[in-house]
Amino acid sequence: MEVSNGVKIIDKYLVKGFLGPFIWCLMLFTVMAVIIDVFSFIDDIVKFGIPLTSIIAFYVYYTPTIFIQVTPMAALLSTIYVLSNLNKNNEIIAMKSSGISLWRILAPILLIGVIVSIVTFVVNDRIIPVSSKISNYIRREELEKKQNAGEKKIIESVAIYGSGNKILFARNYDTENKILNDVIIHQHDKKESLISKITAQRGEWTGDTWKFYKVIVWKIDNAGRILGEPLFFEEKEISLKEKPADFANHEWRSDYMSYRELRDYINNFQGAGTKLMKTLLVDLHYKISFCFINLIIILLGAPFALITTRGGVLVGIGMSIAIGLSYYAFIAISLAFGKAGLLPPIVAAWLGNVLFTGLGIHLINKRS
Repeated sequence: MEVSNGVKIIDKYLVKGFLGPFIWCLMLFTVMAVIIDVFSFIDDIVKFGIPLTSIIAFYVYYTPTIFIQVTPMAALLSTIYVLSNLNKNNEIIAMKSSGISLWRILAPILLIGVIVSIVTFVVNDRIIPVSSKISNYIRREELEKKQNAGEKKIIESVAIYGSGNKILFARNYDTENKILNDVIIHQHDKKESLISKITAQRGEWTGDTWKFYKVIVWKIDNAGRILGEPLFFEEKEISLKEKPADFANHEWRSDYMSYRELRDYINNFQGAGTKLMKTLLVDLHYKISFCFINLIIILLGAPFALITTRGGVLVGIGMSIAIGLSYYAFIAISLAFGKAGLLPPIVAAWLGNVLFTGLGIHLINKRS
């Protein structure tokens, strides 16, 4: 009974010791990120007289993105802080001597890591898709519009949900000349079954409609089979409600979609091109695997916080940050390999998590 009560006291002590630095780090890193970003275009703010209201509005909507970016580092430093303090005062040794395993000591911190991972998923899935659209619109239309005036802009991999159950994709869009290149249009019925597919080499805005060139039209039945022979047109006007501004301002981006929206988008966009589908699938799987970074970074940081050699705290901080950066680098390389087709999408999204989780567990077991 006494041991049980002692464990509960230790749990509360660890939770309190972790949450204080964690919240402080979150606030500090968020403020620092905003200040650094503001100073990156302070000259443009003064030169073009960008209103303070636009700047404030941008960072209000940009804050959720900053939150999910700085959370792992805040979790890492908080883990090192609370465990290194315990270790420095020999409290870890005392707990082990009382029969409490290292994994049980770490349990409340790991539980916080799980909770933070869930919160990160919710923010990334529910808030970021909305806030990213608004913050990017403010940056493009109010913060960067004047300094980018007159510049030619090519938007790559444009894809939007069109009116009338259409999905429209173009390899790129020339915003200056209003030209879409390598166009694919999927037409669906009300039950979301594909009923026709249109491809075109190029599409040009004529002023009130879209004219497409080198057009091929396929009719498709409910089973996904092509009906009859495809129709060919050297040029053809296709009635679309979407205007140039729709393609310029609503290009496809995975952070504009929730997990479910991106999954449905992939299901409706089959056949849009192998390269695009690989990118979409990697981003889909990464939406889930990304959230576990917070828990894994705690697993990686914990064993280095328990170094008992001289200068152990500084050594632990340095080594844990180094291995954390290696983790991020590995994830970036793995995702790039997945989008290039060198790794299956699910492997590319999860490989870093699996390997570094195993490394964290191994290092903690060595300290036990």
